Amino acid sequence: MLLKDNFVNRKSELGFFRKALDGKAAELILLYGRRRVGKTTLLREIAETAKIPVLYHVAAQTTRTAELERLSAAMAEFFQDNLLRSQPLRSWESVWIYLGQKAGTPFGLMLDEFPYAVEGDPALPSLLQNEWDRHLRKTSIKIILCGSSISMMERIGLAESSPLYGRRTGQWRLTPFGPEEFGLLWPVDNLVDLLTAYSITGGNPHYIGCFDPRVSILKNIHDQILAKGSMLYEEVPFLLREEVRDPRVYQAILAAAAGGARKFSELSGKTGLAKAHLTRYLAILSDLGIMEREVPVTEIRPEKSRKGLYRIIDPFVAFWYRFVFPHRDRLELGETAAVLRDEVRPDLETYVSRVVEPHLGALFRGRWRHLVPFPPAFAGRYWDAKREIDWLILDRERKRAAAVEVKWTASPVSARRLAKGLKAKIAEVEELKDAETTFILISRAGFRDAIPDEVCSLISLREKAAGITD
Repeated sequence: MLLKDNFVNRKSELGFFRKALDGKAAELILLYGRRRVGKTTLLREIAETAKIPVLYHVAAQTTRTAELERLSAAMAEFFQDNLLRSQPLRSWESVWIYLGQKAGTPFGLMLDEFPYAVEGDPALPSLLQNEWDRHLRKTSIKIILCGSSISMMERIGLAESSPLYGRRTGQWRLTPFGPEEFGLLWPVDNLVDLLTAYSITGGNPHYIGCFDPRVSILKNIHDQILAKGSMLYEEVPFLLREEVRDPRVYQAILAAAAGGARKFSELSGKTGLAKAHLTRYLAILSDLGIMEREVPVTEIRPEKSRKGLYRIIDPFVAFWYRFVFPHRDRLELGETAAVLRDEVRPDLETYVSRVVEPHLGALFRGRWRHLVPFPPAFAGRYWDAKREIDWLILDRERKRAAAVEVKWTASPVSARRLAKGLKAKIAEVEELKDAETTFILISRAGFRDAIPDEVCSLISLREKAAGITD
C-alpha cells in the first residue's frame, strides 16, 4: 500500500462492535460487504482494542478436514490446549461444543471469510444453529462471522430460510468510504484533486491504497488500472465472478449503462434481455451497491415513478466500464499508453463532471452542512422535460429546499449569471412553488464575480481539502 496504512475513521462501526464485545450477553453478529472494502482491517482493529481476548481466524478455500485442522491449531494456541493441538477436532459440531465449554469466561471468535468454510461443509450454519439454541446463546461468547460475498452472507444469515435467521443478534454491512473519509487517505491540497481521485477509485480503501499520491492521476491510471497485470486491471471481473452466477449478463448490463443507456427500455434493447429477467438482474446490481434506479427527488412515491433512470453508482466500476472494458483488445496487446492518450486523457474531465454530483451531495451531510438551514430529509437530482437541477435537498415536509448548481469547468464562472439561471429553474418547478429555497453554487475553478451570501452561497472547489472530516 502506497498510501497511509493506518486505521482511519469507521467510528460508527467500532462503536457498534465494541459495545457488543463489552456486553455480558452472547452475540452472533454478521459483518459483510464487498471485497476490498476493509472488513479484515476493521476486524483486526476491533480485536486489538477489545477488552476481552479475541480469536481471529481466516477460513480458506479447502476441505472441511483441512479447515478444521487449521482452526483447531488456532484454538489450541488461543486456549493453550496441548491436547487439542495433538488431536484436532473432526467436525464443526465438535467446534461449537468445545467453544461452548470454554465460554464460562467471555471471549470473542472472529471467523473471517466464513463463506469459504460453508463451501467446505454446507451443514455448518445448521450445526451452529443447533448449538446456539442448545447452549451458546446462554453463555457470554461473542461470535462475529465475516464474508466478502454479499449474496452468500445474506443467504447464510439474513434470509428467512437461513438456519441463522432469528439467531443473529446483529449485522453490519460495511460500505466504502464517502468523500469525507477519503480526504484522510488521499493527501491532496484541494477538493478538485480529491474529488477527481474519488471519481476514479471510489471509497474502497484497497483501490485508494493502490494509487501513489507522489505521481499524477493519469500516471496512476496508467500503472494501476490500464496496464495488463496491474492490481486493478481485472478487479471488476473478479468482483462479478464472486457475487453473481452469470457474470456475462451483468457485464452486458454494465457496459450498456456505461455507454449511455439509462432508461429501462434502452438497457433492454442494448442487452436483449426480457423485462422480467432485466428487472431481476438490476435488483441484484442494486443490492450489491453497483447500480441504482434514480428518480427526481420531488417524486412522492419513487417506487411508482415512471421517470426512473439507471446509473452505475460505484465510481470505480463506472470508470472501469468507461475506459477499460471497451478497450480490452488494445490493452491486452500492451497499448496502455495509447489508450491513456487517446481515450482517457481527452475524456477524463467530462467523465468526472458526470459522476461527481452525488459525491458533492454527500458533502452537504458533513463539510457543507451549515449551508443547509434545515434538517435534510431527501436529496438527489431533479429533472423534467425542460430543465435539470444538479442537486436538490428537501426537508421532510418539502416546504424548504436547497438548490445546488455545479459547474465543473476549467475557467471561473459568473456567479450572478448562474444564480439567475438557477432561480429561474426553481420558479418553474411546480413541486417547489411554495417552498422556501436556499441557493448554492459550486464551481470547480471558482467565480469571476461575487454576490451577497444572503442571495446565494458560493463554493469554490479550489479551497483546501485539509480537515474535510470534523
